[in-house]
Amino acid sequence: MQLLLAAVVVLPLLGAVAALLPAPPGLKGRDPGQAVLRHGVTVTGVVLAAAVALAVGFDHDHPARMQATTDISWIQALGIRIHLGIDGISLPLLVMTALLTFLCALYSYFRMPVGPSPKAFVALLLVLEAGTLATFAVLDLVLFFLAFEMVLIPMYFLIARWGGAQRQYAAWKFILYTLLGSVVMLLGLLLIGVKSGTFDMVALATDNGPKAQLSHTVQLLAVLAIGIGLAVKAPMWPLHSWLPDAHTAAPTVGSVLLAGVLLKMGTYGFVRIALPIAPDGMHTFAPYLAAFAAVGIVYGSLACLALARRGAKGDLKRLIAYSSVGHMGFVLLGIATMTPTGLNGALFANIAHGLITGLLFFLVGALKDRYGTTDLDRLAGRTGAALYGRAPRFGGLLAFGAIASLGLPGLAGFWGEMLAMFGAFRPAAGLSRPAFLTFMALAGLGTLLTAAYLLIVVRRVCMGSRETAEGGPAEAAGTAAAEEPGALATAGSEKPGALAAADSEESGATRTAPVIPDLARYEYAAWSPLAALTVLAGLWPAALLGLTDPAVQQLLGGGK
Repeated sequence: MQLLLAAVVVLPLLGAVAALLPAPPGLKGRDPGQAVLRHGVTVTGVVLAAAVALAVGFDHDHPARMQATTDISWIQALGIRIHLGIDGISLPLLVMTALLTFLCALYSYFRMPVGPSPKAFVALLLVLEAGTLATFAVLDLVLFFLAFEMVLIPMYFLIARWGGAQRQYAAWKFILYTLLGSVVMLLGLLLIGVKSGTFDMVALATDNGPKAQLSHTVQLLAVLAIGIGLAVKAPMWPLHSWLPDAHTAAPTVGSVLLAGVLLKMGTYGFVRIALPIAPDGMHTFAPYLAAFAAVGIVYGSLACLALARRGAKGDLKRLIAYSSVGHMGFVLLGIATMTPTGLNGALFANIAHGLITGLLFFLVGALKDRYGTTDLDRLAGRTGAALYGRAPRFGGLLAFGAIASLGLPGLAGFWGEMLAMFGAFRPAAGLSRPAFLTFMALAGLGTLLTAAYLLIVVRRVCMGSRETAEGGPAEAAGTAAAEEPGALATAGSEKPGALAAADSEESGATRTAPVIPDLARYEYAAWSPLAALTVLAGLWPAALLGLTDPAVQQLLGGGK
């Protein structure tokens, strides 16, 4: 178990280095680019297998105990140690990270985003995986910060070099927001380490440990500083504005990993660091965190409604990005309640959001490849996508993802949101119940608004007419798609403005709606696990709650 956890963290780094080296003669094949993409699939597959083996070997009877631990002195003068371990809180996030990265590598093997060398792409993807896995596995505050920062550079380059329109602006906005938040967070982590005399997260989480050295003022300052850095990554309103731009510009796999993994690093930090190490400070700031979360839920839903309305020229990727602001608001609300119910809901919602939103970004990326745009007005036009008629399996899966995202009972999205609101109904002792009831009501309003905009999106994108209309896409695009299913996708990924060019042609021309290929085999392989896990988590929530609840109870009990 100890070796498995170390391998899960280290193997992606070794794979990244190997990806940059010349391939051995026997592995080059006819296409060196495809060879390095196969390397990415292989490495992420091995990491996923190790993570699954780790989950199978995990002692499920004692999920609150740190397992597979490694504790080695690293920088003795500063008391920094290479301390790794997992419990019921971190294990699900670790496995989900390994799964999503493998699925992204598999998808990229068949649908590599347009950009520079595949070598750099695979190396960056593996470094990103190493940083996220390390964030969920390390138990030292300094190592947590290093792992937390490790993901920024790979994601910056994935957006800046393989992204779409305005990718440079989006990449710089992403890196500036997150770096500035991280600088403030580092001050809070150092304050805890200096005042307590240790950076060990396990020791700091116990009531009779070094945490006793932290005064109320120190805890307030630490939570404020650490919370700002974590809130930027979460993303919490009003520190969220980098997210829609980053998602809109990022390549498909970048959006999947950004939504499915990177956002979880911020909320995980609240649960693993702020709440157990500085509970007094967290108790003081909890109402403010809940207020920002509730506003974010409503704000994200209203922004999505504005993008979904007819004539708004809304971008579907941008809409799903704003939906993440609302969904992560439920996670932050659950954390702010400081109750076992709320925290379990937050952890469940973390996993549900990773699975569902990861699937949605996969689908929207594939829709852009097929159709050449994610503009909702174009997708909903007379010659729009009309997925139910042209690609029924694709349309059915998109509708499934939307329904799961709105929190339909029986699917994964339901349990996290419900438990977070239950936690707000009866928050921890000392927190204002009338205030949290107000936040719960706002969250409930957010669920109604979420259902509204997602059903509008499904109606506009999945339903429509196959009749010809003026100003539609060029007939040649449809002919090419009919002859070769991958042709339209390739053309769309290379020339996302093709549809606009066709629309700008002579207004009297009659055009044929494009033929949209239905799901390919590699898309089934990459997306089916996410859909299956969404159903499994919705029908059998005890599988996840049985892991998180004992760990949450111990965390709130001061390590007892």
